[in-house]
Amino acid sequence: MAQQIRVSKLTKDALTATDPNDFILHSAYNSFFILASGVLTSQSVDADPKTFSVAHGLSYTPLVFAFAKYPDGYVSLPWEGQRTSTMLYTRRFLVQVDGTNVYFVFYQGGTGTYSVDIAYYIFNSSL
Repeated sequence: MAQQIRVSKLTKDALTATDPNDFILHSAYNSFFILASGVLTSQSVDADPKTFSVAHGLSYTPLVFAFAKYPDGYVSLPWEGQRTSTMLYTRRFLVQVDGTNVYFVFYQGGTGTYSVDIAYYIFNSSL
């Protein structure tokens, strides 16, 4: 049986809320609290791939999740695809984390240069 994850305070908007405590995830394994969050606005994706980074300032590699808002208003999760009326195109980005930084890697996917907003959340990772 798959483990369920419940998100508290469902009325909060992940792109506009400012209190990290509005987003506490509870699972069968642990509770994960947001230690930091932020938004990178109007980041220009002008290469394939294009990487943006943020220093997390922790002494360990944390858990991170992010959303990307594209110029047409569509909000995407990492590695999510979307179908248009005539073709499948991918809103491609991924999140990578190391001991000092969080990296957001975007792909143009043949769409040319565009600007994207990135909302990210850095969780504790004490399992």
